Amino acid sequence: MMTELEDLREYLHARKLKATRTRRLIFQEIITSSDGHPNASEIHERLTRKGEKVSLASVYRTLALLVKSGLVSQVDLGEDHSHYEPEGAKAGHGHLICLSCGAVTEFSDTQIHRLIGRIGKDHAFKLDKFSIQVFGYCGKCLR
Repeated sequence: MMTELEDLREYLHARKLKATRTRRLIFQEIITSSDGHPNASEIHERLTRKGEKVSLASVYRTLALLVKSGLVSQVDLGEDHSHYEPEGAKAGHGHLICLSCGAVTEFSDTQIHRLIGRIGKDHAFKLDKFSIQVFGYCGKCLR
C-alpha cells in the first residue's frame, strides 16, 4: 500500500496538485477494499462510517482524478454507475458479471493476453491495458 500512496503523491506533485487527506483517504479505500469494486456512494458511505467528513462531490472529483492518473480503473459492471479498482497488478483482466445476482468474478488468462496482443499488432495498435466485462449467469443462479 505504501508504494501506491507514493505513486499518488508523485503524480500529484508532478502536476502541482495538493496531496490532500481526502484524496489519500479515497485512494486508500479503493486499494484496501476487500469486497472488490466499490462505487462512489459506497466509498462515501464507508468513509462516513469511519467518522471522516468527506462530501460525495469530493469523492466523485477525486475518483475522476485517480482514473486520469492511471492509478485506478473505472469499471462498468452493467449498472447505472461506475465501480473502481486499483490499476496496479490487476491490469489486463476481466470480470464475469451475473445478470441475476450481480456477482462479479475476476479472471485473467494468458491466452487472452496473447490474443489481445496479436489483435493490437494486427491493427498497428500499441496496447497499454485492457479490461473485459462478460455478462451472463453464475452457476448459483443457473441452479
